[in-house]
Amino acid sequence: MNRKWVVASRPEVEVQAHNFELKQELVPVVPPGAVLVKTRYLVVSPPARMALVSGGIAGRPIPIGATMRGSGLGEVVESRHADFAAGDLVAGELGWQQYAVSDGARRRPVRKVQGRSGLADSTLLHVMGSGGATAYFGMTVYCRPRPGDTLVVSAAAGNVGMLVCQLGRLQGCRVVGIAGSRGKCDWLVNELGCAAAIDYKAEDVGERLNQTCPDGIDIYFDNVGGATLDAALARIAQGARVVLCGGTSQYNNDLDWYGPKNYFNLVYKQAEMAGFYVFNFADRFEEAHSRLAALLENGSLIYKEDVLEGIEQAPEALMRIFRGDNFGVQLVKVAD
Repeated sequence: MNRKWVVASRPEVEVQAHNFELKQELVPVVPPGAVLVKTRYLVVSPPARMALVSGGIAGRPIPIGATMRGSGLGEVVESRHADFAAGDLVAGELGWQQYAVSDGARRRPVRKVQGRSGLADSTLLHVMGSGGATAYFGMTVYCRPRPGDTLVVSAAAGNVGMLVCQLGRLQGCRVVGIAGSRGKCDWLVNELGCAAAIDYKAEDVGERLNQTCPDGIDIYFDNVGGATLDAALARIAQGARVVLCGGTSQYNNDLDWYGPKNYFNLVYKQAEMAGFYVFNFADRFEEAHSRLAALLENGSLIYKEDVLEGIEQAPEALMRIFRGDNFGVQLVKVAD
């Protein structure tokens, strides 16, 4: 049997458990040219919320009654596709379910992946996946750090943020992280080497940016948007680089986005602000992953996973991201 989560209703604001329904059905028959994949892990990230209402970058909301979208790591257990064999490890759009049928391209596209010696296979969904590539290309192409720069990172204890903090420090930046608890902030300073950390739930972000960035912000890597982006734009230094990666604070209202009030500071400071979509760099992913793997292997880069057990935990994983309860990359372990 295949257990899967389908979309039961659209969230009015925040995602709720009743927006999903857990169903059970027979494992699908594999047609010619397709494979059956057993899901091992799902990675749950904030943009999944947009798939429920606006449809996000694709502009196509998930239909009511359809399987919830989600990226995962799995193993081919049956193949009728010339390019895949039973036992192959694959990653891609598996959906929130225990088994998925894929043709490798259009129907739930997946690609063969290979774990690296000494690294957990789960890293293929973050450091060695799109999260790692996002941090790498965001830093090298858009942030362009210089030794001595002050780099501020929002959602700094999350999938991408934790890597950006470390890559910035390794390139000589003074890093200030913004996160949602004292424990996360202590981890950013004590484990990742940030010069300072700001607890946005307990502290005034603007006041703390004044204290921790007295000479202004040279680079702001934005994962949340909203008021935090405004606070950073108000404090950018001459020639600053502002990189728009995510908008977690806005995904609950993704049909009515909050625009930054302080954008004209880009003119006063002769600064630049850019957004990017990581899959436009897909042909260079191996470059990113090779460099990140070397940093992991020599101990220069670390990560943190937050793992929930069982397919039944998928909705809770998404909800806890928006509550700020997760600490690290939010994964759901579906099977060994």
